[in-house]
Amino acid sequence: MAAAGNLVDWCVTSECFDAAFRVAASEIKLGGMTAPDVVIGDFSVLRFLLSVVVAGVVSNVAMRIADTIARLLFTHFDAAKCSLPSVLPWPDPPGNSAPFDVPVPEASAEQLGKFLAFRGVALPATEAARREAAAREAVSYMAELFDRKHNEWCYRHYALKEKGLCFPYRAPFMNAWDFYGETSAHLRPVGNGQVIFALHHTVEGLLLPLLYFSSGDASFFYLALYADMGVEAYDILALLWRRATGADHTLTRHHPSVDAVLVPHHLFAICYELIGLMAGPLLSKTFMLHVVASAHLSGVFILAAIVLHQTPAQAWPRFLYGFQGAVLAAIYACRVVWWAPIAAASLRLAYTGFLPPLLTPHGVASEPRLLSPCFAAMLLLIAFYTYFNADQIVYNRKLLRKAGERLRLATKKERPSYSC
Repeated sequence: MAAAGNLVDWCVTSECFDAAFRVAASEIKLGGMTAPDVVIGDFSVLRFLLSVVVAGVVSNVAMRIADTIARLLFTHFDAAKCSLPSVLPWPDPPGNSAPFDVPVPEASAEQLGKFLAFRGVALPATEAARREAAAREAVSYMAELFDRKHNEWCYRHYALKEKGLCFPYRAPFMNAWDFYGETSAHLRPVGNGQVIFALHHTVEGLLLPLLYFSSGDASFFYLALYADMGVEAYDILALLWRRATGADHTLTRHHPSVDAVLVPHHLFAICYELIGLMAGPLLSKTFMLHVVASAHLSGVFILAAIVLHQTPAQAWPRFLYGFQGAVLAAIYACRVVWWAPIAAASLRLAYTGFLPPLLTPHGVASEPRLLSPCFAAMLLLIAFYTYFNADQIVYNRKLLRKAGERLRLATKKERPSYSC
């Protein structure tokens, strides 16, 4: 492969070198209109801007659709399945959250009254109304507790870089198929965003590359790269908008401190694919889509894992543990084993000048080559993405450990231990 200097499927003729990274004026026809464009290699500035706009519109519409579907399917409130906390306020130390321990049907009038007073809710007139009100408040209270714990962990882990923190894991849902109703208003969009991002990864990172591999049609290559760059660029702009205004229109909807991991991920994807397009016919499209497909295959698993741990899959410990093991296997395969030669190939191509700086003709690298702009930029991108991969390994190993705890408890039929 390219790491060993094998340039099969690469175009190394003088014509391809001349076309790579060449800046030219162009135009795009949009219906009956013609719009001016700037093209660098195969990269179209206007197509990129349009892809960002389309990504923003589709992402926000998809978030609304996902929320509507989830509300229809996964908000089945049943007061009889809910529980109240016997202690107020409910102790919720770092680590696993403990479920409330007083079933609503068994709660005394005094317990109902104390809990509703704690929540600042006026006591309804009838007993049935009091039990329903208490059950709804219990659902909200549990969601608030985990939301607070999750946000605190994100801030301390990503912003303060604290080590040895107990990983937050929510208590089992009171009513498994009301899981969306039992999730806080803050964390609902996080789950929706992961589902949409996973669908994007599946289509752009797996389906389109497979269509290209099977057909050789270059339009699938361009569609895959522009679609991915559009989504990643839109999310970066939305992150900046959130920082400036507080309004969150990001696709990922994570805690702001997670930006320290997401931004390097997005920048790597955009810049890497930008180089692939700017290199034009010089670069192997197969090589580029191998990089895209390997990253997105494991990405689908990572995103699915984030979602599954916030669903009734919590009640299926054997399945959840097996799936989380598959997630880690995919990460190690795609982001460690396969990533190493991909990174080596990219650095070798940058070092030899095969991926030239924009203003350097025919890929002639500066001397010394280790200080060339192309090599330095590629090294920085590789470092960014390697950092992101390392964080995903740490995060998903914690999820595997939590799933393992649930499996052991289910197997032994013991009361859970709510330690770290």
